[in-house]
This record gives sequence, structure tokens and C-alpha cells, in this order.
Amino acid sequence: MFIVVEHQISNPKKFWEIAQAIKLPEGLKIHSTLPNSDGSKAVCLWEGKEVNDVKNAVEGAVGQFSKNEYFSVETKNAMGLPK
Repeated sequence: MFIVVEHQISNPKKFWEIAQAIKLPEGLKIHSTLPNSDGSKAVCLWEGKEVNDVKNAVEGAVGQFSKNEYFSVETKNAMGLPK
């Protein structure tokens, strides 16, 4: 399943330091990280079994530095997903 996370980042310096060093749990993969120019917003495309698996990993790592919204991708209408 593909999962999108939208981040509203309150501390870009800390968020990106942690995000670049995170060791992902088995079964999770991040395909794309798309930040804005000042690092205060980002959209990320993940792959995992459940939304809560991604949520637990993200909140545990950078949740104190961002407000995050999660949703599963409806693949039949999606474009450009990894194969």
C-alpha cells in the first residue's frame, strides 16, 4: 500500500537532521520526499502494510517537530507511482 504524509514543519533544522538519519523499520520504504524551499512543508510517499505503520515511524522520529497528516493512496486513480 502507498501512503502519503503531508508535513507542516515547525523546526526544519531538527526535522531534516532526524529525517535524513532515520533507520526505517522492516516493511517500510520511503519513495519520495518533496520539501518546499525553506523546509517548512513537505510531502512524502511511503510504502508499507498499513497507514499506522508509517504514522508510528514518523511520529516517533519527527512528530515533535511537525504536524503530520496521513492518507492511503487510491492506486486506480494515481499517476507516477513506483512499480
